[in-house]
Amino acid sequence: MASSCSKVKDLYEEPDTDSATLFPDGSNVPADFKWNSATSMDIRVAVDDKFDGQYFYRVEIFDNDPLLGQGANLLAAGQAKKGQDFVGKLMLPTMAKYLYLRETSPLGIASVTMIAVDPLKSNIQVSPTSSSSSNRASMARASVNTTISSTNSATVSALAATPVVVPNDAVQISGNANVVVEANKSYVVKTGTTFTGKIDANNGTSNVKIYVQGTWKNSSFEFNLGSNNSLYITDAGSIDLVNVTQNTNGGFVNYGTASLSKMETKNTTLYVNYGTLNANKADITNGSFTNYGVATIQELVSTTNSTVIRNEGTLTVKNASLTNATLEAVCHTTILSLKTNGVKINVASGSLLSVDNLDAGGTTINLAASAILAVNNLAKFNSQASTMQGPSSGQALARMKKVDVNNQYMAITYSGNLEVASSDHTANGQWNTYYVLNSPAKLVPYDKSTVVIAGTACNAGGNNAPGGNPNDQTVTEVNLGTYSYAFEDNWPNKGDYDMNDFVVDMNITKFQNTANKVTKVTLKGKLRSVGASKRLAAAVQLDGVPAGNVKSVTYSKKDLVGANLPLGANGTETGQTNAVVALVDDAHKAFGVADTRFISTQSGAYAPVDVVITIEFNTPLDNFSYNTLNMFIVNYAQNVGGRNEIHLVGYAATDKINKSVITRAKESGILLSATDPFKTSKNEPFALALPVSFKYPTEGQKVYDAYPLFKDWVTSGGLQNANWYLNK
Repeated sequence: MASSCSKVKDLYEEPDTDSATLFPDGSNVPADFKWNSATSMDIRVAVDDKFDGQYFYRVEIFDNDPLLGQGANLLAAGQAKKGQDFVGKLMLPTMAKYLYLRETSPLGIASVTMIAVDPLKSNIQVSPTSSSSSNRASMARASVNTTISSTNSATVSALAATPVVVPNDAVQISGNANVVVEANKSYVVKTGTTFTGKIDANNGTSNVKIYVQGTWKNSSFEFNLGSNNSLYITDAGSIDLVNVTQNTNGGFVNYGTASLSKMETKNTTLYVNYGTLNANKADITNGSFTNYGVATIQELVSTTNSTVIRNEGTLTVKNASLTNATLEAVCHTTILSLKTNGVKINVASGSLLSVDNLDAGGTTINLAASAILAVNNLAKFNSQASTMQGPSSGQALARMKKVDVNNQYMAITYSGNLEVASSDHTANGQWNTYYVLNSPAKLVPYDKSTVVIAGTACNAGGNNAPGGNPNDQTVTEVNLGTYSYAFEDNWPNKGDYDMNDFVVDMNITKFQNTANKVTKVTLKGKLRSVGASKRLAAAVQLDGVPAGNVKSVTYSKKDLVGANLPLGANGTETGQTNAVVALVDDAHKAFGVADTRFISTQSGAYAPVDVVITIEFNTPLDNFSYNTLNMFIVNYAQNVGGRNEIHLVGYAATDKINKSVITRAKESGILLSATDPFKTSKNEPFALALPVSFKYPTEGQKVYDAYPLFKDWVTSGGLQNANWYLNK
């Protein structure tokens, strides 16, 4: 029978001496592992206020793209304007690599920006004026669909979703060595290490992976990657080389900093940049290049129709010469001089392709709805007929200072819902047609554009933002989604680790004033299982919230609380320093069960029990997030001189816990960790908090058997498979 059902031992006469580890193979839990599936972060957002502080902008932070993604959860929200930044706290799932910031202006125009998450930092500052001093991500999207090519999208998505993990058996590289790689092996320049040597990776080997966590600097070395070999620069890594050339399948993925005199592909391969890339020349032949980060290229060349150059970040090119290739501008793309021949150019919705001088022949330019092409000096269309196509619905804008068709017959044809704004455009002759304007496309003066395109982080303010009366975009109610809390009930003795002795889903809705202070919260609990044969109570301590600051607590089901956890006049538990609110006094009775049978952990599930708790504060709080919720259960089978409480790792007990149990268990060195009473002596937890509705194991099934990735997450200290709870 599971330990939850075992005979309760006398904690003082018969201590648990079980020396077994959590995992059958004896794998250890790292001593510093915090068992976190989410981490608390401070965030400050300053908006680019166009109304001089007269109106509020709405600021919302999500864990996924709220416009193009699915299942985006709101993590924090509020209002900001000039002189009042949005300042708050949020709980971010540890598996998340980005936050998504959506700003809505007083005119109702919304834009979304990604914010890269640095796992080594606990705060994020977003500034509208200095991207170098903020974490504003290089990729942003508007609230309209794109019509760009999906070429390579599957490959890019796979790379984007897969963090760089250096294999444990990677061969370390350092000093000034000349390294000759071997097939199917991995190599690494470790963090804090500078490597100034050479690597021979074009010697007939394949499936070689080279990782740079530190610095590889050799300004005279031309690096050549052979068949199926790959180079990865991690977030903190950097390279400074003459050249990186990829001959065949494999690739170059940069999350850090890369400085190159030349970047070159000779056969089918994909170069991807998530970090900062500077190259004097990029020659993309047969292969392709995708940028999510910040890339600056002096000279960009491509001559093959299989090549796709795609920008979803910040791409700046001085001179580009493209033949038969595809250029995809998914975010703000700047090219000073662009020469094309037989090229396809796609500009995505809410994005801007800015070119100083364009020389195009046989080129197809597709503009999605709300896309902008800006030619700031001169657009030349030569004798090879080119087309510029607007969308079938919505409108796009081609804003061109001067257009020269060089007296060539039908050099350019405009079609679709496209507005061409140009006051200096070659005119058709009486008998000569140099350009074609197919309805509904239209031509207007350069400074008289009528297309209204909302500003986004990808189009430099859009075009002709609508007038009218701006309004405050305030946030009064913020729903923070769902977390699950799963407990083992046998503390301070070990449990059976099926993590179903008590499982509850929690949802926070907080109510805020215009200063982003929290005046009230509603906690919605969904009791889902009681896989225990003991009487259990459940409650929440609000960490950092004094009991005296609670004005009132309203319970939706008063008959489930107030007996075993006595409540004061304001609805919080009496005799506590921090506010403690009850969920249930008796978990079994909450399900209408008189005995202590298993509930919803074997065959035949009971309907979940919903409880709603509304808490109003005397003085508004600066912040309230899931980090504030200190969930715990009370095990009434082992009460000696107080009560037994079971909390998450890293959280403190309430004033009413049986402190003598903690003292004796620590002193024995057998039961509990010396650093945290809610871990065993082998650093194993009694509870988990997860940012989803947890599909808990069935009765007696170990959590590591139910979730195959759980063990890797634990033994790696949380560095691997942080999404283990999504893969049952």
